[in-house]
Amino acid sequence: MLPADDEFRARFRDVLARSGLSMRALSAAMGRDPGYVAALLDPSRPSRARPTPADLLRASDATGIGFVELLGTLWGIERLRLADELARLGLGGSADAHLAGLSDAERAEVSDFVAFLVARHRTDARPQSRLRTSRCRS
Repeated sequence: MLPADDEFRARFRDVLARSGLSMRALSAAMGRDPGYVAALLDPSRPSRARPTPADLLRASDATGIGFVELLGTLWGIERLRLADELARLGLGGSADAHLAGLSDAERAEVSDFVAFLVARHRTDARPQSRLRTSRCRS
């Protein structure tokens, strides 16, 4: 959920302060006109569109503030959601660094084990059949 305008302006001021850049310099880094940041921060102006993800990517490159952090701070996108979606795509995640040192065969074993756990989890979520229940009671 997008932060309200006042909250967005406060968060954007914090980003600007952390960046160490002037409003004009940050506007330029984002590839926007020199008054872009000033207009975003001016409460007397009508609400403007938020910086696009492409703007935030350029701001991240110029300031060293992480892109994911900027998305979370200024767009209200939770980091966990981004991490979960990247994991579903098979991208990112802390496990990648650990897996990089493994051989192809070892990575295949890890992949097989993960598939086994996922399948077991799906099976555990299903209601137990009578046959399975009766075995447990014997």
